[in-house]
Amino acid sequence: MLGDALREHPGHPDLLFEAARADALDDRNTSARETLGQVLAHSPQHFGARVLLMHLLMEDAELAQSEEIALSLLREYPQSAYLYASYARVMLRALHLAKARALANEALRIEPQSEDALRARALCDVVDMPRGTDSAALSKLIAQNPDDQHTLALMVAALAHEGRNRLALRGAKELLRLQPDNPRWLEMVRALSVQTHWTMLPLAPLQRFGWAGSIGLWIGGIVLVQILARTAPAYAGTASLFIFGYCIYSWVWPSLIQRWLLR
Repeated sequence: MLGDALREHPGHPDLLFEAARADALDDRNTSARETLGQVLAHSPQHFGARVLLMHLLMEDAELAQSEEIALSLLREYPQSAYLYASYARVMLRALHLAKARALANEALRIEPQSEDALRARALCDVVDMPRGTDSAALSKLIAQNPDDQHTLALMVAALAHEGRNRLALRGAKELLRLQPDNPRWLEMVRALSVQTHWTMLPLAPLQRFGWAGSIGLWIGGIVLVQILARTAPAYAGTASLFIFGYCIYSWVWPSLIQRWLLR
């Protein structure tokens, strides 16, 4: 339909913008950006084109240019919760976590029920939240729109962050059921299937506690071997071999099971 319309009105900025949006939805970012260049050459203040270009630049990791557009838009629309939330996502990509959280909080201050603002704050929580802490923004987002795919994806990320991989896998499978041709959801299901395979159960403490669990394992193992060496020397060698074998298993087996399951 856009093709027919553009043949009759080849330079119409709104038609070109919609064509760029269609390309962006199909992940044709280069084509979308070229079309947006035509829109902005004709209408430099086109709001939709500037916002879309900001997001495309963010996806292409051109974060300085994306931030420049975000700042120019906020100077013109200082009370837009959507723009603050979008800027927060740019800062998350740049790993400026404190600034991203401040921007998400400002978006929520302006519009407490805004899904864009809640999603930005939930993303900040998922990336930067201590284990065992619930995200109020994510809970509110799920309550407002439990079937929203973005919300479900955030919930899966939060569960995986907490080490609750079986629950995360359930959510990832639901995402894949909703969008069977989405490669991101497929990869998420694959990765979580590896993490929850029965042969990975012995590694549950390391999955749950990450580096802290690994450090605890080494320290606990060394202390145990030293105690056995003094109190029960006959068992010290067996314990050392067991701990060493467990470490080798934790290093080697995950990559092997991943290859096997992916096949």
